[in-house]
Amino acid sequence: MIGKVEILSVLKKYGYYSLNRAPFLYQEEEKFGIYFVWPHKHYGNLERVLFFETIEDVEEAVFAYWWFMTNKDKYPVMVEFDSYEEKSPYVTYSYKGVPLTIEAMKSFQMENPNIKEPKDTIKKRQLLRTATILILVLKEKIKEQNEIYQKVEAMSDVLKEYKKEYKNKLSLYKKGVKEETETLELLKDDKDESEKLLLKLHGDLNSLETIEDIRTFIHTLFRYLTNLEASVSSVQNQYLLERYPIEIEDTQKKIKVLDEALNTPRKLFQTKQEPFALLNEIDNTSLVKKMDDIKVYIEKHKAEIIEKYQNREAIDENVLGDSIVSFEKLNVTLPPMIEDKYYEEFNKEDLYQNLKAMFAELSKEEKSACYVASSFLRDCLIILLEMHASRKHSISDVISKIVLDNKIHLFNDAYNALDYYVNAKIRVKYFSILNMKTFELFMSSLIEVIEILKGLKYTLNKSFYAYYIDRDKSIINLYLKNIVHLNKKASYIARFMPNVPIYYSPVCITRQLDIVNNNEFVERPNDIIFLLKDMVSIKTNDAKTVVIKYEKDKTSKDDCFIVHSLKEKNRCVYYEDWMYNREDGGLYE
Repeated sequence: MIGKVEILSVLKKYGYYSLNRAPFLYQEEEKFGIYFVWPHKHYGNLERVLFFETIEDVEEAVFAYWWFMTNKDKYPVMVEFDSYEEKSPYVTYSYKGVPLTIEAMKSFQMENPNIKEPKDTIKKRQLLRTATILILVLKEKIKEQNEIYQKVEAMSDVLKEYKKEYKNKLSLYKKGVKEETETLELLKDDKDESEKLLLKLHGDLNSLETIEDIRTFIHTLFRYLTNLEASVSSVQNQYLLERYPIEIEDTQKKIKVLDEALNTPRKLFQTKQEPFALLNEIDNTSLVKKMDDIKVYIEKHKAEIIEKYQNREAIDENVLGDSIVSFEKLNVTLPPMIEDKYYEEFNKEDLYQNLKAMFAELSKEEKSACYVASSFLRDCLIILLEMHASRKHSISDVISKIVLDNKIHLFNDAYNALDYYVNAKIRVKYFSILNMKTFELFMSSLIEVIEILKGLKYTLNKSFYAYYIDRDKSIINLYLKNIVHLNKKASYIARFMPNVPIYYSPVCITRQLDIVNNNEFVERPNDIIFLLKDMVSIKTNDAKTVVIKYEKDKTSKDDCFIVHSLKEKNRCVYYEDWMYNREDGGLYE
């Protein structure tokens, strides 16, 4: 067991004395470890404790921590945990996305920072990731097929009971009348060996060695997916899933007609043909008649499925799995993206300088459009973006649609506030692009703001990270400082690749908060960065990262400061997105 004296000797070797700054000695009953505080790029300071088996383990951990703290402000190095919920995680360090060994850190210290992963290794990891996702897709597809079969089987039983009841009541009403019904048998392979197949595929995946072997394996996975979805049983069960609810509803209507006929005394001149006319009307107006014949349906859908998987050749092989998951909105947790190159990043100060320099080059009209989008008018623009309003649309049609959606009051309030005499100076200074002569012209000028923003080539040549909340809004406000949401609420982290269209405004025009003067505008200096969702392509990872922050609980001090326990301070949930210029291609959310 590693004791107090041994750990303190290693800490002191690197200038840590467990007195007034971390790392500190940690003691839990008779067990000793080290309490560290890691500054994480996205999650802030993370307090954790590590325990060790040997003195060599202590030496490596303290050296790695010292190396990271020494170099984190000079080089793009990061610390990562295998779990952000555990008090004692497995810790790794990386440089430009490449994991570092102790040997690499020591050679780095000798002015040799060129640590690169071989190109073939990166490609292999990318293809293995694609193959892994395709196995997950296959597993999800098998689950979906089984769920469809179970639903159809249950509806088949319900339909049989209703048809039996219908035939009995029809026989009671007029004996000798036969009802012809179409019988469709469920098709399913009784030998469900999907679990064996998935286990085999995982085993095969682990044994692949070359890039060509992985590509061949990916081709095999697509063949499995095609055969699964395009099988006659799968397509027919999908057909029955659409048809059976209609038949059940039609049969219920027929039973109701017969119940009324059987329970209503017949009038003197009433014939039995009247209920039969109603039954015929139900048949003639049934939605089943609008459906394709079963054979036509099967052939058409088989062809569509085969074509869907054949079109994979047009997609980058590194993101084939992502494409399927995104397109079909499957419930699949995607592994982290593996990038084939490192993108140089902006720090916060340089990013603002670049944005301000680009903003200064804009025309008066373009600046005004940015002011509008970053002001209280943002909600109006979002409504117009969501309805895809553009110059080619009639403004009266746009207004009518907004009225039908019960949102016209937002535009009326904005128009009246802008027309308010006390706001004339700010309106002329910042909102000169808006035409206030009539309400219709005001609406047209808001659409013009959108057209101008979409035409701006406001891009950067480096990547950067930003945080946001309104992920689903058409206009997304970005924050360079982490917005922490507690109580398991979500915070989104986005990495912006070079050439992504973003927008900037140095001021935000808001309404006066005072109830009496809430139509008066207030000019607030504020560096606002935002984007139009329609202009970006998003690679998203729906796997959440739960980050628990701990803090020191019990401590003591003798010859050194000792931490005895940690307690949970708060927890946050994070999702990570990758943002690309939509014109560059890529995946769409």
